[in-house]
Amino acid sequence: MNSATAKTIFQAGIEAVLPSVFMADFLEKKDAAFRVGTQWIARKEIRRLVVLAMGKAASAMALEAQKILGEWVDQALVVTKEDHALPGLEWPQLEAGHPVPNQKSFDAGLAVRNLVSSLDQRDLLLVLLSGGASALVADLPEGCSQEELQSFYQLLLASGASIAEMNAVRKHFSSLKGGQLARLAGGAKIEVGVLSDVPGDDLSVIASGPFYPDSSSIAEVEQLLYRFGITEKLPQGLQSHINRLKNDPALETPKPGDPLFHKVQHHLLATNQLALKACADKALALGFEPITFHAALDGEARELGVNFLQQALSQMEAYKKQGDCSARCFLAGGETTVTLTGIGKGGRNQELILALLVACLNKDELAKQLKSYAFAFLSGGTDGTDGPTDAAGAVLDETLLEQVRKAELNPDSFLANQDAYTFFSAAGGLVKTGPTQTNVMDILLILLQHKEPVRQAG
Repeated sequence: MNSATAKTIFQAGIEAVLPSVFMADFLEKKDAAFRVGTQWIARKEIRRLVVLAMGKAASAMALEAQKILGEWVDQALVVTKEDHALPGLEWPQLEAGHPVPNQKSFDAGLAVRNLVSSLDQRDLLLVLLSGGASALVADLPEGCSQEELQSFYQLLLASGASIAEMNAVRKHFSSLKGGQLARLAGGAKIEVGVLSDVPGDDLSVIASGPFYPDSSSIAEVEQLLYRFGITEKLPQGLQSHINRLKNDPALETPKPGDPLFHKVQHHLLATNQLALKACADKALALGFEPITFHAALDGEARELGVNFLQQALSQMEAYKKQGDCSARCFLAGGETTVTLTGIGKGGRNQELILALLVACLNKDELAKQLKSYAFAFLSGGTDGTDGPTDAAGAVLDETLLEQVRKAELNPDSFLANQDAYTFFSAAGGLVKTGPTQTNVMDILLILLQHKEPVRQAG
């Protein structure tokens, strides 16, 4: 077994959640009508059909929509991550900064605001939404500078907060997120197709829920900022914004039950679970019995990888006692967090695998157990990017582990400095897919195969 096997399984998961696979189930055109989800709409019943695509998968989703709806679309706007725009898409594409918004993100925010504000109750807005839009489409609270908001995003990213916690905060420092774009739509009918990149597929969290009611409050936001040690570091402009929100309830995000959302419908198009199933199917075809962990990847990356491996090894030993020597692929999906303390370069998936490598070298009991197995471990982002790097993640197998043992590289110091990208660049092990044009969180693969045949029971 080698890392190529793990990469093949990982790639199968990505391919199952590409827009070219799921968009045809969401949209269809026939005669004088078109279908959105399960609802057929006569083209003559609406004045304008407008498409707004936002997120890392925006261009690919929009390209499929263009193929289906074609000339029936009166106006469209696509906002995606830098280097993610696609040829062949005739609609305007804006590339913006991620995970920290840049000037292009603020330009995109203004373009989105203008487009949505042009609608009225005779129009239909088709929104194609994927993760990443929280940073790609940005705006400034009153009295805040661009530099203050960028600094604030960096504090959030370094804090160890989950995506749900970060987006609850982001919603309250924007007039576009947390259902607030629906306020600008002039009573238009809004259909939102969603590619989920958050645990539990919470529609209020994905892309900060621009057309979805927000149940969080400014009081909760203050508690989160305090818990993650951001309160004292908050730029003055943002602190003044918090004070305005506390003093004027009308500035709060719209809540569940608000009539504002009566003409808004969300459709979940693809999820991490769909990608995991595809990985399981590919693993089975390659001779590995798939086992998917019920627990999602959620928590500190450097701890979770080791915990999942120990669980996998424990299960393998239990099967061995029953005389079962099957090779197995253990799968988990979700999104880990990283609390930044070092100054290195990397991402959560690379840090998870580097922490696994360090554990394999330093934990005697774990190293002893692994001697009985051929193995490969891979953790990668389905969007093809991991943190501010060009890698989707990293992979570790026996060959790489042995090379590290013999080399002069010190993985402990790289992990301490959170410099996984530099380590794997030198040692090998980076997983590079390029932009995948999809985004359903991360996938962790643990492949284990007994080196010696196990005598069957009886």
